[in-house]
Amino acid sequence: MSVRTIISPLGDERSAPAARTPGWIYRELGVEPIINCTGVRTSYGGCNQTAEVLAAMIAASEAFVDVDELQEAIGHRLSRLTGAEWGVVTAGSVAALSLAVAACLVGNNPEKMLLLPHDFGKTVLVADDQRMPYEHAIRAVGCSVTPIKASSEIEKYSTESAAAICLVGHDLGISTLSFEETADFANRQGIPLIVDAAGLAPRFPNEWLAGGADLIVHSGGKYIRGPQSTGFLIGNEALCRAAFLNGPPHQSFGRSMKVGKDEMVAAYVALERWVQDQELTSRMLNWRECIKAMIEQFRLSPLVETEILEPDGAFCNPRLAISWADLDYLPTAYLLANRLSKSRPRIVLHDYWLRPRRIIVDPTNLSIEEARIVADSILTSLSDPPDGHGRPPEEPSVNVGGTWDLTISFLYGASQHRWGLEQLGNDITGRHVGDLSSGPSRGRILGPVVSLTSELAGDPMTRHYAFEGTVCGNTMSGSVCLGAATAKHAGSTFKRQFGAATWTAVRRSSEQERE
Repeated sequence: MSVRTIISPLGDERSAPAARTPGWIYRELGVEPIINCTGVRTSYGGCNQTAEVLAAMIAASEAFVDVDELQEAIGHRLSRLTGAEWGVVTAGSVAALSLAVAACLVGNNPEKMLLLPHDFGKTVLVADDQRMPYEHAIRAVGCSVTPIKASSEIEKYSTESAAAICLVGHDLGISTLSFEETADFANRQGIPLIVDAAGLAPRFPNEWLAGGADLIVHSGGKYIRGPQSTGFLIGNEALCRAAFLNGPPHQSFGRSMKVGKDEMVAAYVALERWVQDQELTSRMLNWRECIKAMIEQFRLSPLVETEILEPDGAFCNPRLAISWADLDYLPTAYLLANRLSKSRPRIVLHDYWLRPRRIIVDPTNLSIEEARIVADSILTSLSDPPDGHGRPPEEPSVNVGGTWDLTISFLYGASQHRWGLEQLGNDITGRHVGDLSSGPSRGRILGPVVSLTSELAGDPMTRHYAFEGTVCGNTMSGSVCLGAATAKHAGSTFKRQFGAATWTAVRRSSEQERE
């Protein structure tokens, strides 16, 4: 006789705890929620939506509508709200960038639209010092990407050779390319200018649109607290309309970038509240209260120093920098962040803001209570010396110097790489040759345990490999974490964003080396 297991529906009263605390539904799924100190990063969910945004989404889900008509209405409202000619709600800001390039490349010409992605022999110009990890959104349309170092280089291009120019709003203040000069050259050559401001809080009237940009990309799921899966494309009406027609619900290139009717309405409501300053004012008070609460906790420790990082062109909110003495018995920032991510409650710090003895806490998504928990957890971790402090490292069981044939077995498929390694004591250095590029390797060996990281050159993202394994004579094996990151975003999250694989390596004999 078989026994049938009855599984209660997720969120059903029988399966949920009596007192539901924030994050309970994730725990039911077996995922431990986090206290988010990273700001508005997509990796950790962006921002939680406001009650008004959630109410708008629910209201929009109660009836049906012609999506073309809905976009027409939202487009006009976005125009009145922002001062731009028109606007589109998209499936995130990367989708907005792809659709913007599609609009600049083919407009709403059906013969060309239905060829996308297609190489029409056009490129998108980007600033050499503003390379970003989302350039694949441009290449996905069929355009190449060409970096330039001076605005005057735009004179070499026309609408026959360049589909658009794309600048990154977050980097404009530190770029060698002047926005004003770039906009001037773009206007003279008739090439559309896109500013990707996805990582910035929206500001309207927008200085870039006023200064000559044709299109602005913004996120809907970051500071304005709309649905995380939404974005905005705002600016030139003809290009915005063409972008919408290249996307859903139409049977065109961007059909896969679907955004729902309820998300469209909710994203608009979120932006409306933000532009009318209802959201920013109240949240600024909360951010400063969180920082104040943390500083009060940190004053209890003579080893800790704090600094308030005030809002600037890159951040609309204040943040708190915490640093401590460079003493051997105190953990590094990397160790502290790793400890907090495994603690309960689980706390996540922004990884590519870490410095050896300095961290930054972004209060965007913190409550006052969470801010106090974060400060207390940091102080507790600082009081715990690093593992192995005061003990000499374990002697290596073998010298791994030489040339190694390395096989990496991915989730699907495998690849043959090569290591050239040298060892001095416990330290390993060398070079890693991959399928398409090469770069330095470095790491340690403790007994038979090997840890190696490789950084293979890439444009614009360096490919990262983090190997862990054991060595036995002339063979090694283990697992490797895979990722890629630009120099600006080189934290552990992105360095390990492509999952894991297994690896084996065999050292070449002296005879093989001579061949």
